[in-house]
Amino acid sequence: WTSLKRLGSGDVGAIVERLDRQIDRARAHAAAQSPDEPGQTSNPDIAVITGVALTMLGIRALKILPSLPFAPGHKMVILLPLYVIAARQTHTRFGATYAGLTMGTIAFLMGDGRYGIFEICKHVAPGLLCDLLIPIMTAGDRQPGRLAWSIFGACVGLGRFATTFAIILAAQAPAVAYAIFVPGLTTNLTFGFLSGYVTYQVVRSVEHARTHRGDHEDTAWVNS
Repeated sequence: WTSLKRLGSGDVGAIVERLDRQIDRARAHAAAQSPDEPGQTSNPDIAVITGVALTMLGIRALKILPSLPFAPGHKMVILLPLYVIAARQTHTRFGATYAGLTMGTIAFLMGDGRYGIFEICKHVAPGLLCDLLIPIMTAGDRQPGRLAWSIFGACVGLGRFATTFAIILAAQAPAVAYAIFVPGLTTNLTFGFLSGYVTYQVVRSVEHARTHRGDHEDTAWVNS
């Protein structure tokens, strides 16, 4: 509950610090693998995608709201802002999609989830929606506010729910499965909407940190 209170007050320092630490680790590893090519253009994107995926895995391992099996999607409050960072901080058109694919593949290999290999789709969908919607939201150097990010989060939550629903539909689950699963639409929309406040704070913190450090290594935030 302490973590939730900190998020509610706008304190996202722990998330940003963990993200920076994981990106730095990935960047150092990539540099060690290609010491003769320190300036290769793929390194920044690889570091961000890997760092975001590792941060997501760490968050999924936490028990944020224990003993609440009726609230699927609650971790999107923290995970969705990381998809946004992956989309905005990489040069590739599908940075968030790759981050979700990386995270989902690792989670599947670790035995996470209830849908087998289709579990990966549940992680890819939010990333793909981020890559498609964020360029529209930030066109013309617009800076979305809390409400805009919240509406965006609700849309991603709906997309995530639709993906899981499609998996169950393809598996031809019995009717009782739908009765149990459909109420999850409300929680996905709710937590997606709530993630907007965290997204707003995380984006601001990451931008401020980059400006404060005077980091000129990768100054362009690509939104197209």
